[in-house]
Amino acid sequence: MADGKGGPELSWQTVVGALSAVAILGTAGWTVFQTQFANIEKELAADRARAQELQASLDKYQTIREFSGYRADTAREIDDLARRTIVLEASQAKAAREPVEAKTFEAVSKATDDRVTLLQNQLNDVNRQIAAALVIIDQNRGNRGSPVPLPP
Repeated sequence: MADGKGGPELSWQTVVGALSAVAILGTAGWTVFQTQFANIEKELAADRARAQELQASLDKYQTIREFSGYRADTAREIDDLARRTIVLEASQAKAAREPVEAKTFEAVSKATDDRVTLLQNQLNDVNRQIAAALVIIDQNRGNRGSPVPLPP
């Protein structure tokens, strides 16, 4: 205001002081940024470790849940088999008490046994015929003198 225009007077000391203040603030900002960046890397490593721990806990929990589900399914199957056994025992006891049903049951069992025996005999006959055919084939190959290679 010495010249009467009403404007601020700037000296070289004011300019150097202002530039120094800006430089100090810039350096402080850079330092804070670098410190925060280093902390982010540490936090990232800690977060990864926590994520691994949580995944391990989740895996254990899922394994426990799967095993619990397996146990529940097995218990249901055992209960179902127990109910079926009770029904079968009751029907057999009833069939033994009622002679007509017992005779029918025995007749069905005998017919089933006879049918199984017949099927076994037929299978034995077929096996004998196959064995006889193989013997004849082997004898015919022996007459030729050259063995035929087996298929792979």
